[in-house]
Amino acid sequence: MEQKGKLFYGWWIVAACFILMFAGVGILINTYGVLFGGILADTSFSRGGLGLYFTIMSLAIMVASPFLGRMLVKYNTQLVMTVCIVITGLAFMAFSQATQLWHFYLIAIIAGVFGAGTSTLPASLLITNWFNDKRGTAMGIAFTGSGIGGMLCNPLAQSVINAYGWQMAYVILGLIFLVIMIPMALFVIKLHPSQKGLVPLGAEKEAEAGSAPSATVVGLTAGEVTKSPVFWLLGLSLFLTMFLFLGVQNNIPIWMQDMGHTPAVAASIMAAYMGVLVVGKMVVGAILDKFGAKVGITFCMGLVVVALFFFINGGSMVMAGLFVLAFAMGGPVATVWPSFIAGHLYGNLDYGTIYGFVQIFVTLGMAFAMPVTGAVYDSTGSLMPVWYVFMALGVVVLLMFYLVLGRQPKLKEQWHS
Repeated sequence: MEQKGKLFYGWWIVAACFILMFAGVGILINTYGVLFGGILADTSFSRGGLGLYFTIMSLAIMVASPFLGRMLVKYNTQLVMTVCIVITGLAFMAFSQATQLWHFYLIAIIAGVFGAGTSTLPASLLITNWFNDKRGTAMGIAFTGSGIGGMLCNPLAQSVINAYGWQMAYVILGLIFLVIMIPMALFVIKLHPSQKGLVPLGAEKEAEAGSAPSATVVGLTAGEVTKSPVFWLLGLSLFLTMFLFLGVQNNIPIWMQDMGHTPAVAASIMAAYMGVLVVGKMVVGAILDKFGAKVGITFCMGLVVVALFFFINGGSMVMAGLFVLAFAMGGPVATVWPSFIAGHLYGNLDYGTIYGFVQIFVTLGMAFAMPVTGAVYDSTGSLMPVWYVFMALGVVVLLMFYLVLGRQPKLKEQWHS
């Protein structure tokens, strides 16, 4: 039963997921730019050669996600997560000992494979299991952890690099990763509400309204989902969404400098964006809960397209500020939306495995965004053509999501003990 007179335990799960996102994305992914600059300044590596390690890590996450999604459900979730956290944290610290490019590549494979089980995948699975009601809000709150992690850990990393070098930055960030993540996995996280004698938030109201009994899970199996053409359309939509989003986000500092801003101002614009993105995730989560999936995706993609207009004209601080506001408020399309839409369409029966497959498309978009935008710049000497293509692509992706939502499958109820 849901708890009466005290805080529903699911909100502790949200807090734990916030920490997973804070460290699993805020440290492992979002500090990449600062560490990348520190390494380049201290070595003779080329940008392309060193940058490949992030692509390798992204691809390793992609390959591992479906398998880890199944393992998190099939085996002891806390044990699987703890093993992933420990190996990922040690691998991240091992980057400090890398002296050759192949060292970075090898460590990136290990960090990616086990890192897949430390943040977005388990957080999405847990919140989907614990929340029928307010799921978008819960995801929005939890996923703000990645932005706050980036806000706090990037300045920390830069300070450590300035004082002690990039090697020590990897060590300190890796230690923080381990210290704050392990207690969450061991002592807070529970895969299902039944492990605490509870049901998902909103399940009792659904039972009173005559829907499924509270001890059921509702959804499709991964086999059923992957046989549907609609799933592959969803996958393509998410790939293009992440490709567009990361292609813009990771180029914000350099584009703002191309538009005439100083490096310091460009860095401040990026920091402001990260700060507003925290608010954006909570707002979008609430919109998804109150108005539904179609309104939520229209809000996000509409703002992303508008933001690109401001981005193209970002030479003035007014336009740069409008870009930050619009892009950050639409930005949860790359984080909250994939997790939400997988549960919305396919339920929680086999969510871990299904979301693992969803992560393949998300990660591919993330992996190819920078190489492709970089290649365009090398060929044309400007990123301006990319932004015009992205504006059109945003409209196309929105229409694709409408098609997916218009063909939502009927979910089946199954007993869960």
